[in-house]
Amino acid sequence: MRLTKLFTLALIFLGAMSYAQESLYLSPASSKTVSNSLIITSDGNVGIGKASPEDALEVNGRIHAKSVKVDLEGWADFVFASDYELPSLTEMEAYIKKHGHLQGIPSELEALSQGIDLGEMNTLLLQKVEELTLHLIEKDKKITELEARLARLEALMTKED
Repeated sequence: MRLTKLFTLALIFLGAMSYAQESLYLSPASSKTVSNSLIITSDGNVGIGKASPEDALEVNGRIHAKSVKVDLEGWADFVFASDYELPSLTEMEAYIKKHGHLQGIPSELEALSQGIDLGEMNTLLLQKVEELTLHLIEKDKKITELEARLARLEALMTKED
């Protein structure tokens, strides 16, 4: 009987606690501020140094980890598809001169004001690396072709001497 009463009182106490506050704050007893608190909102979002987290986890500060895994919604290998229209280096140069950044990559102003999504940014950067790799392959073929042509011309010239 005592155990049942104790359990009932604990449930009432816990229920009253959950209704009494909108968010749960965990802070050092000596200095309770938002900047040094872990906050769990009523909708389950967690803020570390963030009073009103709007995402599942928001951290107002540096995060240190050995590894971070990001679930992606796509990858950049579409660049290697036969129907992909690789922008020419001339088109890339014109875009950079006009806008001051690579096409498809946020500008500095956008990145600083809105932040970046790491998964999306890694995909965009990989796309640019793959595009540049295709340009390098094309240029390497052109150089090889020009070297062979030059060798034939040199052979002809030395033959005439």
